[in-house]
Amino acid sequence: MRCFFIIFCLLILFTEGYSQNDAGDNNLSDTILFPSNFFDIDEPLELTLRFDIKNLTKEKSDKDYLPAELFYFINDTLKIEKNIRIRARGKFRKKQCYFPPYWINVKKSNVNEDYISSVNKIKVVSHCKDSKTYNDYLLKEYIAYKLLNIITDYSFKVRLAKIKYIDTGRENKITKNWAFMIEPEDLLAKRLEAYPLKMDKISYRQCDPLKTTIMSIFQYMIGNTDYSVAGRHNVKLLTLKDYTKPELIVIPYDFDFSGIVNTIYAKPSEKIGIKSVTERYFYGMCRSDETYNEVLNLFREKENDIFSFIDSFEFIDKRMQKYVRSYIEEFYDEIEQTNFVKKNIRPSCEKLLLKNS
Repeated sequence: MRCFFIIFCLLILFTEGYSQNDAGDNNLSDTILFPSNFFDIDEPLELTLRFDIKNLTKEKSDKDYLPAELFYFINDTLKIEKNIRIRARGKFRKKQCYFPPYWINVKKSNVNEDYISSVNKIKVVSHCKDSKTYNDYLLKEYIAYKLLNIITDYSFKVRLAKIKYIDTGRENKITKNWAFMIEPEDLLAKRLEAYPLKMDKISYRQCDPLKTTIMSIFQYMIGNTDYSVAGRHNVKLLTLKDYTKPELIVIPYDFDFSGIVNTIYAKPSEKIGIKSVTERYFYGMCRSDETYNEVLNLFREKENDIFSFIDSFEFIDKRMQKYVRSYIEEFYDEIEQTNFVKKNIRPSCEKLLLKNS
């Protein structure tokens, strides 16, 4: 089974003597693969999308696809072009954002079917609105994903992109904005040797205790309570192929309501009793002190790597970078306090236990 699927122009397999004239040959022009290390590359992807953005922003249909063209330059003279399809996605952000997040879909495009696997589309998180503030939100959410990648492999990988948009609905008006792409669920499952699950009703008791606690402490670190395991809100579920490990794996996503991102539209639920998303609140199940200590020690081990990534992330301005660092520093200061688990974790996890009992 091929471990690659085509989604857009990133890697060209070409024979010796390949030239611009060869680009017109269908067999060669369709050997554009999405490599297995795509989400391990930190360098932002630069590409161009040409489609009716006016229609996307006006209709925001999550059912109808729009035809689009994708352009990618291999070098200064060689340009690769593909016909793809784009569709709005999301729930809250589809309503909140002028430019909603979207799917890129290569199914039924002019791609050689021999190279297409079961994964035909990929999620793109867009800039939402044309302003520096919203681009900062996007970059901070990207950082949140990357921090989780540092802590555990049981997380969605992401790839930063700088996209040039050409709006055919507005006389080919050109804009440039940040975006990031999220690892498709099927590829995540394959990487972790697991199967994706579509169960709607589950409980924490069905989930791997250690991995779920890592996830919950991470959510506490970034100040996020906008998720629910039982309600399958902003989490995906996996079951490992190893039948000796039947517990489910919870994979979180969507961090725009977190304190580390701190969007103007993010409000905490009134049920948990905090006034701002920047206030941390533990929204996980109660575990033994031994489990919490094991998880907190993992976070301590990753501390240098976490701050190294934040400090080296050059695409966000210094003010926002300082905010992100300060917010994570607060977490590390908290976990070193005497009786941290007793004071900060157990009161809220006991409420959740009563709620689910």
